[in-house]
Amino acid sequence: MSDEGQTPYVSFRVDSTPAPAGHYRLLGADVSYYTAKIDAWLAYKRIPCRRELATRARFEQDILPRVGYPVIPVLLTPDNAVLQDTTDMIDALEARHPSPATVPSSAAGRFLCYVFELFCDEWIKMPALHYRWQYDREFAALEFGRNNDPDLDLDAQRAIGAKIARRFSGWLGPLGITADTAPAVEADYLQLLALLDAHFAHAPTLLGGPPSLADFALYGPLHAHLLRDPNSGAVMRARAPRVVQVLERLRAVPAASETLPFASATLPATFWPIMALLARDYVPILLAQHTALQRWLADAPPGAVPRDLGRHAVVLGRGTSHEVRAERALFTYDSWMLQRALDVYAGANARDRADIEQCCALAGTGALLGLHFEHRLRREHCRLVHG
Repeated sequence: MSDEGQTPYVSFRVDSTPAPAGHYRLLGADVSYYTAKIDAWLAYKRIPCRRELATRARFEQDILPRVGYPVIPVLLTPDNAVLQDTTDMIDALEARHPSPATVPSSAAGRFLCYVFELFCDEWIKMPALHYRWQYDREFAALEFGRNNDPDLDLDAQRAIGAKIARRFSGWLGPLGITADTAPAVEADYLQLLALLDAHFAHAPTLLGGPPSLADFALYGPLHAHLLRDPNSGAVMRARAPRVVQVLERLRAVPAASETLPFASATLPATFWPIMALLARDYVPILLAQHTALQRWLADAPPGAVPRDLGRHAVVLGRGTSHEVRAERALFTYDSWMLQRALDVYAGANARDRADIEQCCALAGTGALLGLHFEHRLRREHCRLVHG
């Protein structure tokens, strides 16, 4: 199929009218992983928001002056404050717009949502980026060009998109995605699709009740990359039609009641194999990243934290016929998201701590509960810092 003949599915509905008073402004694009996550969340919450395509002009006028580096999505609040990270956005807006809730009120429910969000944001990134740049590179590159310079002709957009694509596809190496590891990434992704499809045969959402943060975290990589891109989309439609149905209806689900019930004992049994698959290779990586970062923080002066701390050896497809060893960057941002989840555990009462421990036993994440953040992280002015 030619680039010109493709009509990508559009969910990020750009509004050309000025934002009314009291509305948020979301700067993003359909092709963006994290734009999809926050856009679907905002739509479900019915939060008044004006969607604006993140063009070259929008980067120059709004994003670079306010954030300091090129990134999407960016959310501008009605009082003109800027939020850059989707986790920060959801934390801030869930407090300001509590109904309908998307984060359970129980400690165990919050902990589980936060860990699953971490898995979706930082681990499902592996198949999302692999499939895009291995099988749908021309499509994605042209999408980047169209978004960046919508008024230019197709050839110019394609040339601009190719430059942008080189930057984003450069993430494959640091993530540990190579010709040697690609079969393991694909095998695990296809297993993930099968587990999700089996789960959605019995449950309308990941936790079985109204949509939660976990569902919107999953929507980001699965919709923006793996369903919307044509070749990976064909794989999902063929292998996991129930997953496609869930993704396509998530934005249109009527707002739920004001409370989001959660009880680990009543969660669908089909949820835990999904967690266990994601945890199998990623939990050892999180442990290694935590150790390296805490060691680095012990000697580092207060200030910005680098994106990664070098490379380390990892295992993908652990315990399977496609097990393979690789080298991967020691990323630091993951630890901030993990700290957020473990803070819930640390602050919970004895009953809730026992419930979280039971969830972790079922999910294969129990090793995380022993981690201690002697040197803590925070986000400040759209950057990860410490001290």
